[in-house]
Amino acid sequence: MIKNTKIFLFIIVILITAVLIALTALVKIFITPEKVKTFLIPEVEHALNRKISIGEINIGLFKGIEVKDLAIKEIDGETDFVKCRDFVLQYKLFPLLFKKLFVNELTLLSPEIRIARSKEGGFNFEDIAKSQKPEGGKKEKQAAEFKKLPVSLQINKIIIKNARFSLIDLKGDIPDIKGSFNINTGIKSVSRREIFSQGEIDLKLDEILLKKTFKKYKDITARLKYALNMNLESGSIKIDKADLRIQEIPASISGTITNLKTSPEIDIAVMAARANAADIQKSLASFFDIKGLVFSGNLTADLRLRGMPKEPDSLKIKGRVILEKISIAYNNINTVLDGNLKFNEQIMDIDIKSAVGKNSAELKGAVSNYFKNPNIKLNLYSKQLFLDEVLPARTTKGADAIVSNGSPPVSVKISKEAEPINPKLTAEGEIKIDSAKYKGMTMSNFYAKYQLKDNRFEIIKMTAIAGKGRFNLNSVIDLSKSGYAYNLACNIDSLHADEVVNAFFPKAKDTVFGSLSANLQLNGAGTLPETIKRNLSGDGDFNIKDGKITNNKILENLALFLGIDELRTINLKQAHGTVKIRNSAAWLDSIFLSDDIAMDPSGSIGLDETLDLAFDLKLSPRLTKKAMGSSIAKYIKDEEGWGMIPLKVSGTFAKPSYTVDIAKAGKRVIKKEVDKFIDKLFKKDTDKKAVDDKTQQDKKPIEDLLKDIFK
Repeated sequence: MIKNTKIFLFIIVILITAVLIALTALVKIFITPEKVKTFLIPEVEHALNRKISIGEINIGLFKGIEVKDLAIKEIDGETDFVKCRDFVLQYKLFPLLFKKLFVNELTLLSPEIRIARSKEGGFNFEDIAKSQKPEGGKKEKQAAEFKKLPVSLQINKIIIKNARFSLIDLKGDIPDIKGSFNINTGIKSVSRREIFSQGEIDLKLDEILLKKTFKKYKDITARLKYALNMNLESGSIKIDKADLRIQEIPASISGTITNLKTSPEIDIAVMAARANAADIQKSLASFFDIKGLVFSGNLTADLRLRGMPKEPDSLKIKGRVILEKISIAYNNINTVLDGNLKFNEQIMDIDIKSAVGKNSAELKGAVSNYFKNPNIKLNLYSKQLFLDEVLPARTTKGADAIVSNGSPPVSVKISKEAEPINPKLTAEGEIKIDSAKYKGMTMSNFYAKYQLKDNRFEIIKMTAIAGKGRFNLNSVIDLSKSGYAYNLACNIDSLHADEVVNAFFPKAKDTVFGSLSANLQLNGAGTLPETIKRNLSGDGDFNIKDGKITNNKILENLALFLGIDELRTINLKQAHGTVKIRNSAAWLDSIFLSDDIAMDPSGSIGLDETLDLAFDLKLSPRLTKKAMGSSIAKYIKDEEGWGMIPLKVSGTFAKPSYTVDIAKAGKRVIKKEVDKFIDKLFKKDTDKKAVDDKTQQDKKPIEDLLKDIFK
């Protein structure tokens, strides 16, 4: 029994071997490398309108057909457009007995694709598959050879592994791209006109180079799982599903694409169910520098897009995007966004609530025509804002440092002026805040109206109440010019000077007090410090009532110079003056009055901190006695005991230097002594009983003459 079984198994093995040998012989007879090359090369070259080259061809019973070193040439016939190390067909065995080849799998190993664009704008693939008239009876001959081919061909699955590609644009409009991809897909014929495909595509962009900005983006990944039907005759695609993940952002797509051969038109639905903001952050990090930012929360999108991509005006969206507690944290500031964006045709409605610490605000508005030249209308409302929590802390010194301690400001060096910008959009809206606090300054009824149009950003109106005062402001920035051009008009009415200075010039905190009113008109251009100084011009006036100036370097040095400690703090009844800004300097003409002093500073204050001022300092009798020693007090006093000292101020805010105007002071001393001498010379003797009126009348012209001579 055992012996018979062995004989039976041996016979089976012999039969299987015989069948395999016969099948192998059939493969060798019907599908030879020479026949494959004879058919494949002319057909592919004719279809692609390109030369191709093929290396070794191996045909095996189980292995299938393997083509080594397949290459499709450029139009020049020399450079490789596409090349592939291995091209493998795995087919079903038994259909070969009926002279049919059913390919289970077509595998391309390590293909390379090179896409190039010329300086004139043409791509190196535009001539592929363009029809050409056959020469003579070539077409009939090829058709006859095709009929003689002993197999029919059908492909069910395509696998592409480790594919590399590159895009080079010599014209410079399109980014240069290098990347790789893998494809595992199946293709099935539904009918002669329609095919069904299902599979996966993995894409990795190793590098994207933006030539205009020289920015590089690296390691961008995408994965697509899809199932679709394609009509070869009409050139349309029906997407049953397409699960797409770009970096870490997932989305699901379905719909149709029609008119692929002429002007593609899309009608697709895009869904992203509760996409995690942290994953979105990882994706954005590939394109933007967002170090320090931390995202959290969820985003849901349900959109439908219709129209022709080539014509943005035709595109229409319906649906909405929902923000669920999207949190953006940066530098200890955490912003939370809640709300939604609704899309209806070409209008996007915005309804978002924002919270930053104790602050909350509502953003409401709409964006129309957002695919081309968007028109934005956006309003902001807040019941109360604590701006100290919202605005970042100052990290550089500016004009406030000059006023307080004179330390030179730290400037950030910028190599060139800001380039003109042309935002293809318009914007307008209003900002309303019931109450706002900033550095101890309380504002109420804040209102601003803004507009961006024709490359001009304009604050049409900005008003607010602060204490018992109010301010009004309007401004325009022209973005169409290099370095921009701008103007500003501001009116301040009865604001607390200490609140203004403490809020906007913190380094000069607690140095100026009183009720401040002012008007200012500024014009300028440029974004570089030197350009700003050179181009800035303006006119203004100011008025301070019931004020005080203290803890100021200029007053401290004045007190030291005159030896009067009381000058370290000046209690003002009133101060007023005008300011003109021209040629990198502010020209001052002013008067400061108090119970003990009066002065009229005039001259220039350079935008580089230099001082060139002159003023008459008038001191009360009490302070005159202390002025520069009692030995000279008698020379500067008037009849009422007030002293007058002409002073000059030079140096900088950091180190002001005082000197007495000797020429001016000397004239006053000489005049005073002359007046005394004349008065003594013509002193009337009040002890005499009578004086002749005629004699007195004769003396008067002589007195006037002597005064004129001494003058």
